[in-house]
Amino acid sequence: MLGSRGGLGLNSVNNQIVIQGRMSSTRLPGKTLMELAGRPVIDHVVKRCRAALSVDRVVVALPDASVDDSLYQWCVDNEVPCVRGSTEDVLSRYIKALNAFPCRTMVRITADCPLVDPGLIDSLLFMHAAMGNDYTSNVGPPDFPKGFDIEVVGADVLRRVDSIAQLQPHREHVTLYVRERPGEFKSGSMSYGLAMPDIRLTLDRLEDYQALQMIFDKLVSRQPLCSLYEILTFLHEHPEILALNSAGVPFKLPTGFAQGR
Repeated sequence: MLGSRGGLGLNSVNNQIVIQGRMSSTRLPGKTLMELAGRPVIDHVVKRCRAALSVDRVVVALPDASVDDSLYQWCVDNEVPCVRGSTEDVLSRYIKALNAFPCRTMVRITADCPLVDPGLIDSLLFMHAAMGNDYTSNVGPPDFPKGFDIEVVGADVLRRVDSIAQLQPHREHVTLYVRERPGEFKSGSMSYGLAMPDIRLTLDRLEDYQALQMIFDKLVSRQPLCSLYEILTFLHEHPEILALNSAGVPFKLPTGFAQGR
């Protein structure tokens, strides 16, 4: 387990992202180290997370299975703080990350989102703090494109959930216990309004990889930190890309969207 630059994980921070990653995807094995524009997917995810102005530290949480050794070695080689834990009990893996790298507020990101928007992370962290929430996300209603899911949760809240959640779905899906109990936790949700849940900008299948390759080669290589709005404008101009992995999904931006971004 890698410690933070300040020591063995003893330095607490305010806002911390924990990226959940693995190499054993059944649909696209090894996807986290597949290359986009000459860099592995995990590198893009880490860099875009680090670009969020409100974020103090980015940590990667991996399973301790041998198949994930290469991903762990990437973290070592690139000085990315990392913890390893249970493959199935993902919640316990997050608690290990909080124990090794303490923080007040944790942001959950998955490693199959190489286009995650730093500005959107900042917006959700601001909303979370301003409302005094236990949990804040943009996953309900699910109207953002796939690949932009962000969840913010208080570290003390996640520790409390860990102490009482026993069912396997609650251990595997880190925030499910909180999301199922809106009356028990103070929660907030950010809605996008354009309802694009079928637009796939995540990496889960070979077709997703083919679409992302084109986006990275044609856009991200020129604008490494392009926003969600710039990406959608680009896709509006290149509908052939979404045809690769979002076939049959109508995609038309509102009039004036590009001018107003």
